[in-house]
Amino acid sequence: MAVALASSPLVPSSRRRQVLKAAGVRSTAPSLIHRGVVVQGLGELTLGPGVFINYGCYFDTVADITVGARVFIADHVRVLTSSHELGTAEQRASTLKSEPVEIGAGSWIGSGVVIMPGVTIGAGTVIAANSLVTSDCKPDSLYVGSPAKFRRELP
Repeated sequence: MAVALASSPLVPSSRRRQVLKAAGVRSTAPSLIHRGVVVQGLGELTLGPGVFINYGCYFDTVADITVGARVFIADHVRVLTSSHELGTAEQRASTLKSEPVEIGAGSWIGSGVVIMPGVTIGAGTVIAANSLVTSDCKPDSLYVGSPAKFRRELP
């Protein structure tokens, strides 16, 4: 209910953080969370100060998600913490499993990025638009593609 209320056009972006607190979002002011953000699960989404989350992002909080200070998350980013074990031919999606995700301070996550369960993105890292992040990313680096691959270190 709190997430639906926070997505209402009647709630200004500057107050959205306060409304999302009821849905398990922990944040240090100031943060800016645009409309259309979905937080779903029993874990916590923790945001450092100065975080910017653009329109249409999805946070699967079956496990915890931690976002460091001054992280910019572009539109339509999906951060996933859950998946399923591979089952038999009768039902391939078997037992639910979850792993936390961490995004280091100062990172920039591009439009349409998908971050898979258990990934840690190092501080100051850039993930290019539409990349699929399936493994850890080292700090101060650029990652591009599906799956996301290291391209170069950043100054």
